[in-house]
Amino acid sequence: MQLSPLQSRLAASLGASLMIFALYLLLFSPSFASATELPVENVVRSDQPLALSDGLDISYEPDFAAFDRSIIGRAPPVGVQPMTNNGAERTNLDPGITVCYMIEKSTIFGRDLPTEERDDESPELSRRAESKTVYISANTCLQPGVIKNGEETEAPQLNLYISTTNDIQCPGPSKDTSRMKVIEFTEGAVMHSLNATGNIYIGVSAPNITQNYTSVYNYEIAASLDEYYHKYDSQNGSQLLWMDSDSSSVLLVTRNITQNGTDTDEIMKAELPYDIFMQNNNSRSLDGLRHSVCGLKNKAQLSAVQDEPGKGTDRITTVMTTRGPGGLPKQQFYVVGLDSSSHYSGILVKRANGTSSDTKRAESSIGGGGTVFRATDFQTSSGTNCKVVTDLGFCDEIQYAVPGNDNKYNNTELANVYDNYAKKMYANFEKVLMQISCEAPPQSLYSLARTCDDCRAAYKRWLCTVSIPRCEDFMSNGNFSIARNVAQAFPNGTKLPSDQRKKLAETPAFRASRNKFIDETIKPGPYKELLPCDDLCYEVVQSCPAAIGFTCPQPGFRSFNVSYGQRFEQSASVTCNYPGEARTKISVAAAMVPGAVFLSALPLMMWLGL
Repeated sequence: MQLSPLQSRLAASLGASLMIFALYLLLFSPSFASATELPVENVVRSDQPLALSDGLDISYEPDFAAFDRSIIGRAPPVGVQPMTNNGAERTNLDPGITVCYMIEKSTIFGRDLPTEERDDESPELSRRAESKTVYISANTCLQPGVIKNGEETEAPQLNLYISTTNDIQCPGPSKDTSRMKVIEFTEGAVMHSLNATGNIYIGVSAPNITQNYTSVYNYEIAASLDEYYHKYDSQNGSQLLWMDSDSSSVLLVTRNITQNGTDTDEIMKAELPYDIFMQNNNSRSLDGLRHSVCGLKNKAQLSAVQDEPGKGTDRITTVMTTRGPGGLPKQQFYVVGLDSSSHYSGILVKRANGTSSDTKRAESSIGGGGTVFRATDFQTSSGTNCKVVTDLGFCDEIQYAVPGNDNKYNNTELANVYDNYAKKMYANFEKVLMQISCEAPPQSLYSLARTCDDCRAAYKRWLCTVSIPRCEDFMSNGNFSIARNVAQAFPNGTKLPSDQRKKLAETPAFRASRNKFIDETIKPGPYKELLPCDDLCYEVVQSCPAAIGFTCPQPGFRSFNVSYGQRFEQSASVTCNYPGEARTKISVAAAMVPGAVFLSALPLMMWLGL
């Protein structure tokens, strides 16, 4: 039968369509769902909770036969959370459960894929796969308590599992641990770095708890190609120094933030670099969380966190200061309202931009989780007649506990009384120095190495230290302090037992303070004094003209033993008082090496009543 022209055109179009459909079947071979596959509603969606049992290791990957995997990338296994660079994830976790993550190769290398995946490289180069260092860190933010025999105890720490093989895409305690890296959290923190050549699979697992427990775990995890997002620094010692404390307050200060004086102005104008957390060591609320920033925020008794509400923030005053050795910038913390006769820990945290918040995903930033430093331990005293003073106007290097009297002065008033007294004594010294030709030509000066300005600075440092003595509780057992003012009553009217008072009074230096101003004006009662370091005195002798008659006692003489102390580097505690000397033992670069001149008389010191 002969086809009409219209029928011929239809037949040609149908034939072409059939040929295209046959070519599609040949090239792409589409497969159709069978009754044995998981229904769509059984697939774990990305908006579902991340918690997976550690036995669950489902992997799903769409099949695109015509495209190479290096082009479309590997999809994370179902339920496994992909991790970004320098971004933190926070998750709740029940005991016995494992949550899994994946750091994809494309995240690690970007377009700079390892040579093993480049078709244009030689076989020899392909065998030498490139690698990149990946830093993985996590902090426990909340940790459950375990109820045993009616008492709450610390729960076991979380565990981090890391796999670099595609055979274990959800690493955890139920898998072959010999093929994984297993790291237990320490005090709520974990850090691990590895050289990656491909995908990295991570599991965070909570241990099984067979007893009753109080809550779930909560943690924050991050991966970085730059440095650890969360850090605990155990290598550099304590960055927070215990200056001194009394029965209810403490003064803490950081180490110098820089050693370069030219950076001082910029640092002093910038935001405060550190947060602080404090805990009475009798409390167990921080157990298992002392290395974790978010754990400290949640559980520490006291905290001062910039731009965030803290616990007891009104009891912590923090400022930048250049007081102390070197005149370099430091951050100072003055804390009040503490318990007497108690041991505390102060934990310093260096801030970073993008510090994790309470949201699930924190702002991405390098080192955004902050750095926790080793805790600084300190204790408050039982006595109430030693008071911490700081921020004095004239004696601006004085930052420690001094003899006080609650019935007459608060800490601020006490600081002003001492400062005004020292300033008055310094005015007498200035009158003596006016007799020296400080502006004479070089050939007529008293020294080619020191000037009158050096003399003024050395004398002021010595004067402030001896006129404002460093006070210790009379009942303390320090080996380097001596009793003072034993004949006077305490501010509450009580006196030392008569037999003890009589025995101590046999030594004249113990009967009163080193100058009568303290006993007549402050009236602190009995206390102990940590003696000034002898090199303070020698520095004045070396810096000032001999004509002013300033001399120092010689070691071994009775006057020396009740006037000055000496440094002993091997001692674990502070052995003498020097401005800026912390009770946390450190070496003081500003200290002068004692000179060779030792004199036995003290005419100027006695003339000033010191």
